[in-house]
Amino acid sequence: MWYDFYQKAKGEQTEEMTNDELYQLMKDGFDQISQRFNEISQRFNEVNQRLDRVDTRLDEMDARLRTVENGISELTGKQQAISGMRNWITAACAIGALLISIAVAIFK
Repeated sequence: MWYDFYQKAKGEQTEEMTNDELYQLMKDGFDQISQRFNEISQRFNEVNQRLDRVDTRLDEMDARLRTVENGISELTGKQQAISGMRNWITAACAIGALLISIAVAIFK
């Protein structure tokens, strides 16, 4: 409306669109919007696929880390068992040495 007034004030002729021209203009605009929406949708799908791949890799890493943690737990348990056995062997040797020293002292 203001544009028509501006054109008339400048002495320009205004073009009026026919219904068919308006329909074609709107159809072209909606087609462009639809095409752009499809492009954006496709890019979102690509991003989702990449995120799925990253998620899968993280799950695999998590499984590997659990395996490593379990292995470390087993090694720690074995080390504690060996440490306990060393303490018992040391105590048994000390008691044996004490008994031998008492026996030697008695039989001398």
